[in-house]
Amino acid sequence: MDTGNAGWSAWTWGERVGALVGFAAVVLLFWAAVQYGAGNDVAFFGLALALALGVSGLGIHVAAREARYRRQARDEGSAATPPR
Repeated sequence: MDTGNAGWSAWTWGERVGALVGFAAVVLLFWAAVQYGAGNDVAFFGLALALALGVSGLGIHVAAREARYRRQARDEGSAATPPR
């Protein structure tokens, strides 16, 4: 299984979406932190949303990557996949 870094084009759509959701979470986190620090107490909900988005984005990315690795191992007939 080739796990080398071939860049953005080697990622599946799930991996890309997970990375984009994670990036959006980071942007929201910084914005909400600045707003909350400036005294806008409602921005706390933005902080909570950023946490939820970050965890979701990481989960989407990792699940898609794991699925890609499993597909590659299955297609290559690797011994890493246990027989059923």
